[in-house]
Amino acid sequence: MLMCCKAKRIKTGESPKRSKSKPKQRTSEICPKFTKERWIEIMKGSFEDQGYSELSYNLRHNFPLDLRCQVWFWLTEKARIKNLLYQKLQFESPSEQYILKDLHKSFRSKSNSKRLSGSSDSSQSDTNFESDKVDQEKLDKLKRILIAYSNLDKEVKYVYGMNFIASSILEQLQQEELCFIILNHILNIQNYRKVFLMDMTILEIIEKRIQFEVPLIYYKMQELKVEPQYCFDSYIFSLFQLVRKELALRILDIFLFEKESILQTVIIQLLKIQQVEILKCQDQNEMIVYIKNDLIEDALDKLDDGKDYLSQLLSIHL
Repeated sequence: MLMCCKAKRIKTGESPKRSKSKPKQRTSEICPKFTKERWIEIMKGSFEDQGYSELSYNLRHNFPLDLRCQVWFWLTEKARIKNLLYQKLQFESPSEQYILKDLHKSFRSKSNSKRLSGSSDSSQSDTNFESDKVDQEKLDKLKRILIAYSNLDKEVKYVYGMNFIASSILEQLQQEELCFIILNHILNIQNYRKVFLMDMTILEIIEKRIQFEVPLIYYKMQELKVEPQYCFDSYIFSLFQLVRKELALRILDIFLFEKESILQTVIIQLLKIQQVEILKCQDQNEMIVYIKNDLIEDALDKLDDGKDYLSQLLSIHL
């Protein structure tokens, strides 16, 4: 995959020292930044006509937040072309009982607690999402979207985790049918449905990247017998939608174009920032709990609030 900036190789013989100072960031920029007018202009054509490197760089580092809905609509053109009539998919579904069970755990709490449960088990609710008092109209929309997808995909149907992805899209777009189209784009056009079929190839790639990019953590995981699926399952199944809203949405911005490579890269960057803390773990359970529950927030606490967390993460080299 082409990249605008080449990452420097990590020094494997030492761990970064913990300090109050912000991590170093790359300052070189090879690709030109798009102005708002340029974004509007390129969205008149197909995203496939745009140079990959330029578009990837600007989605990562120069994303127009006020044009988010338009950019999502633009990036999902293939799903719109292949989309079946949404209304025709809203018939009774065998998955409805499971969907109803998860609805109230699907939307973010107004208090927006910064810690995540670290569980992909629907029996454990996440403190970052509402357990009650969710707008009924919003719940009805989410229910119809998930039922429609479960009827469209006869093999996968509905699996816990889809509700978080769909609810995050719905909170941004409001338009029910467009939300369904984008969910279909992620699961079918980009084939992320494979994760819900338990194809964990992405975790195998993450493990290899950990081995070569943060080898000290890799060997520590080997020593403590920590498997990647124990640590990253909740991130993978929810597309990071269980973390801070600002970061979760920015990951979704990139995912619509780059697919799961952005998930892999974010995980590696988080591990690099928190390498010292991870290496202090004394047993398997301690490491798993830290990575699932504290890794993201501890890393984000080292970044500048009010700035694009994702752009800062991707610019860091250690």
